[in-house]
Amino acid sequence: MKRIEKILGLSIISFAIIFGAFYIFLVIAGKQIIAKQIENLIHKKTTVEFFGFNPGFHLEIKKLNIEGIFKADSIYITPNLFGFFTGKLSFNNLKLIRPELTYIRTPPVVVEGIKPNGEIIASLPAKPIQPEVSPSSTKPLPFAFRRIKIKDGQINFIDQSMSNKSIKIIIKEINCSVSNLYLYPQRTMTSFDLTGKIPWGDSEVQGQIEFNGWINHFKKDMQASLKIKDIDAVYLYPYYSTWVDLDKARIEKAKLNFSSDIKGLNNNITAACHMELTNMVRKPLEAGESEEKASVITNKVLDMFKTADQGRVELNFIIPTKMDSPQFGFENFKTAFEGKIMQSRQASAFKPADVLTFPVKLIESGAKTFSDLGKALVDGIFAIGNDLGNSIREKAVVK
Repeated sequence: MKRIEKILGLSIISFAIIFGAFYIFLVIAGKQIIAKQIENLIHKKTTVEFFGFNPGFHLEIKKLNIEGIFKADSIYITPNLFGFFTGKLSFNNLKLIRPELTYIRTPPVVVEGIKPNGEIIASLPAKPIQPEVSPSSTKPLPFAFRRIKIKDGQINFIDQSMSNKSIKIIIKEINCSVSNLYLYPQRTMTSFDLTGKIPWGDSEVQGQIEFNGWINHFKKDMQASLKIKDIDAVYLYPYYSTWVDLDKARIEKAKLNFSSDIKGLNNNITAACHMELTNMVRKPLEAGESEEKASVITNKVLDMFKTADQGRVELNFIIPTKMDSPQFGFENFKTAFEGKIMQSRQASAFKPADVLTFPVKLIESGAKTFSDLGKALVDGIFAIGNDLGNSIREKAVVK
């Protein structure tokens, strides 16, 4: 009996020594191993301040920094060892404390030639070139997460692809929870809940985002709700500055609220969207200053929308798409816009025939996607030109 106790005691001591040595090795060398693997994968300098684990095999990483892309104060990981034996990278828990992701969008560079001295001749194409991807390379990695928690996260989106000005959009104070996320076919439902805030430059008012729902990737079913409040339309002006002149339209401040009720069944997605313009502030005319045509037309369009919705400026439209290849179409938006114009024809200053001409002019302006809407709206309105220009100015003078 004493011999068995001695053997058991020696076994426990040996295990403790081995575990201690292994733990010390990981604490000292583990962070270098992790940093090196990440650097080899994405070719960015990576540093890790601390890496360790406890007997329950709960891994902890502190002060992870991938230069220019990602950093986090702490990351806690609990692997599912049984899942690893099945050939899957399975985790019971993944928790990220104050992660920060940065994405910089730049215009793609195309090499047109090489000078004799080796200098590359490059230019910026109108459209990015899509590389050919083999079907095998599109297969997702076999990752699985039972629970994911993100606390006080941040996303920095820097768009440098525009020729006139770069713009930075930040989503901060992100709190997110995801359960049952499988990156391979699995008969289960993934649920998610995300909240965050969007600061707009120096403005005191911050936007708010809420996104929650569930997705069944296997059946291609889903139900979700997206709400974005207090979008600063003036801050986003660089995106439509080539289409609209805010100074001439006398728009000083404007905010948007957007919501979408998303439902999907058998890969067919229907997103019922609602957009509303709020808190618009117009610049007053100076003494003796005449109102420009752009401002007059802006007044007229706003009046038409307000007449249709008891003083509100809003639009409802449907986006039909597919879960495995989501696309944002303009057709339903165009239909909703035409319907709004038709509703307001009796109360507006336009004649019925002119109202019918209005959406046709918009279609002729070439809007095919939502990103073309601003250009379509402005080009379409000015395309009416000779038909309604004099009438609009006369009405504005009467006012």
